[in-house]
Amino acid sequence: MREVFFLPPSETAADPALAEFLREQFPVGTGLVRLKGDASTRRFFRVSPPGRPALVLMLYPEAFDWETSLLRGNHEHLESVGVPVPRISRVVPERGIVLLEDLGDTTLQAALLSDPSLDRRALYREAIDIILLLQEKGTRQLPHHAVARSWALDGAKLLWELDHFYTHFVLGYRGARIDADEEGLFRSFFGWLSASLDRAERVLCHRDFQSRNLMLTSRGLRVIDYQDARMGPASYDLASLLRDSSLDIGEGLREEGIAYFLSGRRGLGPEEFREEFERMALQRNIKDLGTFGYQVHHAGNAEYGQYIPRTLAMVRATLLRSQRYHGIFSLFERYVFSGGAG
Repeated sequence: MREVFFLPPSETAADPALAEFLREQFPVGTGLVRLKGDASTRRFFRVSPPGRPALVLMLYPEAFDWETSLLRGNHEHLESVGVPVPRISRVVPERGIVLLEDLGDTTLQAALLSDPSLDRRALYREAIDIILLLQEKGTRQLPHHAVARSWALDGAKLLWELDHFYTHFVLGYRGARIDADEEGLFRSFFGWLSASLDRAERVLCHRDFQSRNLMLTSRGLRVIDYQDARMGPASYDLASLLRDSSLDIGEGLREEGIAYFLSGRRGLGPEEFREEFERMALQRNIKDLGTFGYQVHHAGNAEYGQYIPRTLAMVRATLLRSQRYHGIFSLFERYVFSGGAG
């Protein structure tokens, strides 16, 4: 780790307020390292004061209102029901700064990719236990005034995500030229898929419960990137975990995961849930393609391209498993899987 007292010159020029904060709050000899972030506008740094535990500094692009922020409301609730989220050490909203417990660098994704000897079954059961905690105690004890209750993964939101995929993956990343009749077929399919998922009873969802947002620590799995938690279908987080666009998961482990979830979740019919899971996973994977297409084609973040082949394979396999997708499959084959330009 490079020992510094302030940001490197290129960063200091862009963030004088951050540099000033670090000088004010941390002693000389404090280490500062820029961490890899996510697809949001936030930036992350590890701050390592001499003789004290390191912290993660999350920097928003601008000041924010902590009292009404999604991060505050969701963090306080998740922590209160026992979801293993990082501790918040300090908040400086006027500078867009949140200081968090440092959970290290090992995501579940990175651990599984680097160490094939890990007990995948045990780790996924631990992750599913967190989903069950969210859905049962987390939903039951969620205050009526909580921000998460006013946001929902409803039909309108799911449809927006599918439209985002059409714009940024099909038209943007693939560069497809589609006539009005074919576009109508795409939009009809999107409307049906989002509406079919809007009928499910809603529970508290993390919103992006995948291996990159689970940290493997000496105290077990810890959950990050939870500020967008909201109400949604019971299948949502499980689909995010078991149809993860960033990691290969065998069909056997996936089926075991669904069965384990159903064994711990009251009030769900297994057959109906599995059918919903397939539709939810399809929507999630299509949504992910929209995110990857946007990041690669529009934002210039080429690293997201590595996840596209796996996600395409999962979408294709799902469409082939059911006759209900027979009518739309040819359009996906032409404009999504092969990237034909028409």
